[in-house]
Amino acid sequence: METNPNDFPYGAYITIFLNGTIQFELDQMDFILGENLSLQFVENKFNASKFTEITYPGFKVWDVKLTGFKTACEAEKAGVRLAESFLWHSISKNFPIRLIYHKSLPFTVYDRTKGPSNGMFGFAHSTQTEKAIDIINDIKESFFSEYKSEIDRKRLLLSMEIFSASQLEITNRAKFISLITSLEALSLQKNYKEYTDHVKERIDELIKAIQNEDNIPKNVRNSLIGRIKREMSIESVRQAIMDVVLKNTKEVNNKKLFDKAYGVRSSLVHDGKSDDNIEELSISVSSMIREIFSSCLNLELKR
Repeated sequence: METNPNDFPYGAYITIFLNGTIQFELDQMDFILGENLSLQFVENKFNASKFTEITYPGFKVWDVKLTGFKTACEAEKAGVRLAESFLWHSISKNFPIRLIYHKSLPFTVYDRTKGPSNGMFGFAHSTQTEKAIDIINDIKESFFSEYKSEIDRKRLLLSMEIFSASQLEITNRAKFISLITSLEALSLQKNYKEYTDHVKERIDELIKAIQNEDNIPKNVRNSLIGRIKREMSIESVRQAIMDVVLKNTKEVNNKKLFDKAYGVRSSLVHDGKSDDNIEELSISVSSMIREIFSSCLNLELKR
C-alpha cells in the first residue's frame, strides 16, 4: 500500500548486491514501514552488476523503493538511514552485501510524480534465506532507532559498507585487507598538538637539521620533514583503531587480536606476504568488527 504520490511525492532508493549466499523469501512485495512510509521490492533483471560481479545460481537484483516524503531533503536523510539499515541487517545476520552506486551517494532521491522512477537494487543468492517479516523487522529497528552514535554517521556508513562488501571478495587476502580497512574508516585520529607544543623547539631543530644535511637527497629530506610534521601532530592510525576496539568490545583478547591482525595487514600490504592463516584470522576479526558495529548502533546481533 503506497501513500498518495501528490501528498508525499519524494522517495529514495539504493542498490544492493547479494552474492548468492542469501535469498530474500518475500511473500509480498509491498510493506508498510511506518506512518506514510512504504517499502517496495521489485526484481530488476536489467542491472549491469550481474555482468561485473561473481554470481551464483539463484541470484537476483532487487529494486527497493522507500516512499512517503514531502520534501527531497527528508527523502535524502531517509536514503542514508535506509542504506545503513540494510547494511546493519546483513551484518546482524552475517551475510555479505554490496551497495551499488548510481551517483556519489549510496542512494538516489526521486520524485515519483514525474514519470517512471528508479529503484533500489539488490542482488541475492541462495543457501541462506531471509523471511520478509525478519527483513522488515530488522529494517524498522535500525531505521527508526533514535540512538546517537559517538562515531560520525558518514564514517559509520562507509565502514559498514566496506565490511559487508569484504565478504564478496574472491581471495582471502583481499577480504582480510578490506576488513582492516573497515576498521580504519571507523577511527578518528586525535590531534596531538597540545602535547607536541611542549617539544616544538626540538622538533623545529630536527627539521632544520634535516633541511641542512647535504648527505640526504632533497626528495628524501622533503619526505622526512613531511612525515615529522604530519605524524608528530596526530595520533597513529593503529592507536586510533585500538581506541575504537577497546571502547566497543568486551572480549579481553581483542586487543591482542587487533595487534596481530594489523601486523599481518601491514605485512600483506608492504611485503606482499604473510605466514599467518589469513582465513582463520579473518573469521575472528570479522566477529570482532560485528560486535563493534553492534555497540556503535546500540543494536543486538541476530546471528
